Amino acid sequence: MTRPVGRSRILIADDDAPTREQLALLLATEHDVVALVGDGKAAVEAAVQLGPDLALLDISMPVMSGIAAARHLRKCAHAIKVVFITNHVETAYVEEAFRLGAAGYVLKPNLAAELPIAIRTVLAGGTYRSSLLG
Repeated sequence: MTRPVGRSRILIADDDAPTREQLALLLATEHDVVALVGDGKAAVEAAVQLGPDLALLDISMPVMSGIAAARHLRKCAHAIKVVFITNHVETAYVEEAFRLGAAGYVLKPNLAAELPIAIRTVLAGGTYRSSLLG
């Protein structure tokens, strides 16, 4: 089965299963969700194997954090765009995310409103920073 023209392939990595499922439902109308994983190591493995256009990474995950996963993706799958989804509002996390080459940073309390916009922006070649960061 071929994917519809214009549909991007997205990997979702979050340690909370209900969050993963909610994100998949939110994105399914515009994108193909190719993997749902619960830790950073599984995210890197799935990204290398499946080659998604974009990886949504939670920062705080077991086995390997989203930050560490992004470091690995930058080395072995550098074409994949990364958007962090997190509750971390601290400047140090935001700066580290963009330093690692992330294209987006969206805070979880505003995911439903901001994530679709962030993904469209990032896939079009831009960057996105959550409006809640100030």
